[in-house]
Amino acid sequence: MPRVEAPAEERELLRNILDALDTGLLALDEDRRIVAINDTLAKGWGVDRAEIEGQPLSDVFKPEVERWYLPERGVRGESGRGTREIRGSVADREVLMRYSVRPLGDTGGVIVRVEDLVDADSDEEVFRNTERLISLGELSARVAHEIRNPLTGVRTTVQFVASKLRAGDSRKDDLNDVLKELDRIEQIITDLLLFARPQAARPVPTDVREVLDKVLDNMASRCREASVEVARDFDETLPNVMIDPDMAQQVFLNLGINALQAMPEGGLLKVGTSLRRTRYKKAYVDVVVADSGPGIPEEVKEKIFDPFFTTRSMGTGLGLSISLQIAREHGGNLTARNSAQGGAVFKFSLPALLSPDGEEAKE
Repeated sequence: MPRVEAPAEERELLRNILDALDTGLLALDEDRRIVAINDTLAKGWGVDRAEIEGQPLSDVFKPEVERWYLPERGVRGESGRGTREIRGSVADREVLMRYSVRPLGDTGGVIVRVEDLVDADSDEEVFRNTERLISLGELSARVAHEIRNPLTGVRTTVQFVASKLRAGDSRKDDLNDVLKELDRIEQIITDLLLFARPQAARPVPTDVREVLDKVLDNMASRCREASVEVARDFDETLPNVMIDPDMAQQVFLNLGINALQAMPEGGLLKVGTSLRRTRYKKAYVDVVVADSGPGIPEEVKEKIFDPFFTTRSMGTGLGLSISLQIAREHGGNLTARNSAQGGAVFKFSLPALLSPDGEEAKE
């Protein structure tokens, strides 16, 4: 039976209804071409609706994660309605979208409902987690102090008892094991306090390449022992950034160690720098740290920057949280994704020191 087209008046009425919605809507056919997009999303993306309708989605929106538009499946195969997040770029603009996906009947197409859309580097996105992190930081500081006080008493008692035992007493070895575990708890408390009450930053104009060279040189022996090759790809014309060099070193060291731990059988650690300009005439220095490991599991991808989340038995789950905190304190950001070639890719971005005419600022 031939398909009957709706009258032009009805199509226009439907379009007006969709345009009146304050949420974005995007319809894709089974070949992932853009069938329709409402005015709300078109304006949010900064595109001309007439120009992109009919185009492949991949020509318009460049996501960090492939096949992000597939509907989630429920426990019995029904479509899930959960809201997800996706980062990507459209019209040379980096955005973060919160969205949900539903299938369009049995056509093979889908409809994407965009609930929120912000610039990936905007203050609005940074503000989202700020209040939650502040509350969590205050709680962490209280817990850390409450644990540290009795912990000091426990350590003193264990050391005193150990000193009364004769050399060769097996119980002395047991108490030494207790002291090692107490040292590990002390390190966790130190990380907690660093997260909850970070040291005051002393930002100065800094060449991130110099900091990276220092970190990679210090890690050289560890990389050799781990059979990890290091490839550096630094932009020689890179402008400076305003950051505390010690804090920058802390971030790069943390990312480097994470990369080594992701490649227990050896591999390739790639570290690169570049200058990125946005549509709002802002410029950022990007430091990319990529490994050739298994990548970030999909089920934990949204949690890796959460405080105390870790997949390692000996980890505190605070390294990436502190690194993100440092990035945002200096007006930047830290993001993570999986590479199409395999492995995880972390991008540390900071505002570039450029003069109004776009050239590197002179000191």
